[in-house]
Amino acid sequence: MKYDVKVLKIKLDSPGYTVLDITPYIAELVNKNLLNKGIALVYTNEKNGIITEIEYEPELLSDLEVFLKNINCIDKGLCDIVLGRSVAVPVVNGDLFLGQFKNIVFIDLSRNSEEKTVVVVLEGIFKNS
Repeated sequence: MKYDVKVLKIKLDSPGYTVLDITPYIAELVNKNLLNKGIALVYTNEKNGIITEIEYEPELLSDLEVFLKNINCIDKGLCDIVLGRSVAVPVVNGDLFLGQFKNIVFIDLSRNSEEKTVVVVLEGIFKNS
């Protein structure tokens, strides 16, 4: 087995100003590409787009929205500085190694209903190499 890198894209239909759980998409890419051990780096370059890990639970998501409004980053387009545009998740034995109750989410702070792009870089040892 050798170390390899694969760069993939996910297209998301976003209604705008929403949080989308993208964990199943990332897990599917890990499984489909047979990444056994390594890292899944999830990134977006979308304006007003954020990638982060959070418990995908309505009350917590509501608290996050209040927090972002309180620090006044939504209207100024600075929330990606606070939360980031990427996460790196270890892959162990073909599974995403997320904390308990954690999900990978795409946060769209734009008011635009349109397709958004997320890039996933899989690095590590693949079963078929």
